[in-house]
Amino acid sequence: MKIPSLEEMKLLAEKIGPEKLKETLEMREEMIRLEREDPYRHGYEPAHWRDADELFNNKTEICILGGNRAGKTEWAAKKVIKTLMEKPGARVWCLHTTSQSSVQMQQNVVWKYMPKEFRGLKKNKVTNIQYSQKNGFSDNTFILPNTSQCFFMNYSQDRDVIEGGEVDLVWCDELVPLDWIETLRYRIVTRGGKLIVTFTPINGYSPVVKEYVAGCKIEKSLEADMLDPENQHVSGCKVGHMPYVASCYGKKDSSAMWFHSKLNPFNPYENLKKTLQGKTNYEIKIRAYGYAEALAGTQFPRFSDSHILSAEKVPEEGTNYMVVDPAGARNWFILWLRVSEDGTGYVYREWPDISLGEWALPGEKPDGKRGLAQNNGSGRGLNEYKEIIRELEGDEQIEVRYIDPRAGATQSVGKEGGTSLIELLAEDPDPMLFEPSAGVKQEQGISMINDLFSYDNNQPVSPINQPKLFVSEDCQNLIYCIKEWTGLDKENGASKDPIDCLRYLVVMNPIYTDEDSFKAVGGGSY
Repeated sequence: MKIPSLEEMKLLAEKIGPEKLKETLEMREEMIRLEREDPYRHGYEPAHWRDADELFNNKTEICILGGNRAGKTEWAAKKVIKTLMEKPGARVWCLHTTSQSSVQMQQNVVWKYMPKEFRGLKKNKVTNIQYSQKNGFSDNTFILPNTSQCFFMNYSQDRDVIEGGEVDLVWCDELVPLDWIETLRYRIVTRGGKLIVTFTPINGYSPVVKEYVAGCKIEKSLEADMLDPENQHVSGCKVGHMPYVASCYGKKDSSAMWFHSKLNPFNPYENLKKTLQGKTNYEIKIRAYGYAEALAGTQFPRFSDSHILSAEKVPEEGTNYMVVDPAGARNWFILWLRVSEDGTGYVYREWPDISLGEWALPGEKPDGKRGLAQNNGSGRGLNEYKEIIRELEGDEQIEVRYIDPRAGATQSVGKEGGTSLIELLAEDPDPMLFEPSAGVKQEQGISMINDLFSYDNNQPVSPINQPKLFVSEDCQNLIYCIKEWTGLDKENGASKDPIDCLRYLVVMNPIYTDEDSFKAVGGGSY
């Protein structure tokens, strides 16, 4: 609330009168006094806090990634006090890097939002609120008159401190280890609690960043004035924008949000801009927008939400193809592709789909870790796979079925001696005919997929400017793997099989056919 200049006050006095101006200025001073004395009830809340509150109210987990001085710690600290105040008997855990950093960067902000009437309360059989600037809260805890209690812990402690216990809210601030988050999730289950994670990703695309951001869907983006307004800086964002809110892959109850430094009016934003002048886009994204990207990079950088369609938008007519990537102890991965009359391809089905779990999940390795779907009901025989395929296809006509050329040709022990997997699948009583996909190099297949994804993303998608390959939103496992697969884990990559399936399809150049496609035509003679 900036004070008007002398010139502005003269104009205001002429417009509304001296008495009204005096009353207005006194009102301003009163608002400032109230904000200083009781920020819990009278503190200023930036507009983006309301968006964060909405996510907090509707989700179990919310990860706030913020630029420098973006206000994420202030928002979370106030949320801690609000939970303790509004729910008698509540239990809240606040975690930071070390005991000292907890006092300096977390406990002091929680104390800032302590309601005015609780400061200086005498200790009794229930209430215990003792705080000093030097040491923080006595014994790293405090108890409100309504029996709600807050505990402060740190990641330098043994992880056993968070085993057991039931909590209404957990707030992890800065550099929380991924294994702590995985453990803390179980502490909020009984009470239907919430988990807040806040930090600036100065270490880049860490495992925790990946946990929430990998495969996420950008729901809303905001203009990024420190970056080139003519370029798309993050897949799924508008040109010249950076992410603001996203839904997390495979976690319906989780959301990610980015507090841009510019959104905090108390932040000396112009000073930050000067400091970041001449820095790389990578550093600007982290420091000003809280966004860290994987330096390794996905193999399909042009893939975005523009390539994902609702199931209703997949054409009902077309030529259908199917491909399978067999495995031993793990589940096979299967894709179905429909080619429309104009030659555009639509991946319209996958198995296993998300109802059987995620095929791959964010993890320590570049290509993630195995998800439940890879082993959910695994160990099926060939006839069981045939039954699954027939049930999913119903009356659909499949033009050609393809299979991994190596696995399909591998000799197995059949009823009458050695035979290949392709031959075993073709056996009665339910023969299913497969062709081996072309054994081209992986790099060539990836290049062909990228070519099909390519279009001018600086222009709107239209019949004359669109990709030649789309994916139905029902194929969540494939979508995640396209977004995240780097290839760095080689043959053991957790997200590799769905990519292999897509590659086996694309290299065979599937086309639209009708009843006239292969009809014989007359010719001359010689």
